[in-house]
Amino acid sequence: MKINKLFSTATEYLDSHENMSGLLQVAQRLSEIQKACQSILPRHFSACSVFKLESGKMIIGVPNQSIAARIRQQIPYLQAELGKAGWPVDSIRLKVQLAQKRFSEIPITKKTLSPKAYESLVDLYSSLEKTKQNDRLTSALSELIKTHQQKSGQD
Repeated sequence: MKINKLFSTATEYLDSHENMSGLLQVAQRLSEIQKACQSILPRHFSACSVFKLESGKMIIGVPNQSIAARIRQQIPYLQAELGKAGWPVDSIRLKVQLAQKRFSEIPITKKTLSPKAYESLVDLYSSLEKTKQNDRLTSALSELIKTHQQKSGQD
């Protein structure tokens, strides 16, 4: 495939094609209403996505029934606020997306203690009074020290 014109951004490329420019406009519109909904219901809407807005009917994807119930209670308020913001929405339908990924997959790396951090933990453990009030802390410090010793081969 030969490209005759160089584009500096993906937006310019999509805008230059008839079929793609419509897709870009829909994506931008959904992004704008997503931001509007997020600003109206910040606590409840952070895990949700606006799937569709067409002819005054909006479909929102929610990750579970609990959030769906909370948003369902706020639908009249959300509709009124969206109307004030210039988004006439006649009806809102919620769609529970159970398989929706809520967290990005970040590889978990186990970190080891630096020698100075290890020394500080040992000093703290040694300096703590052995009282009932400190039992949980001394136990946790002991486990950290043992884990570090096993990983690093220290005694």
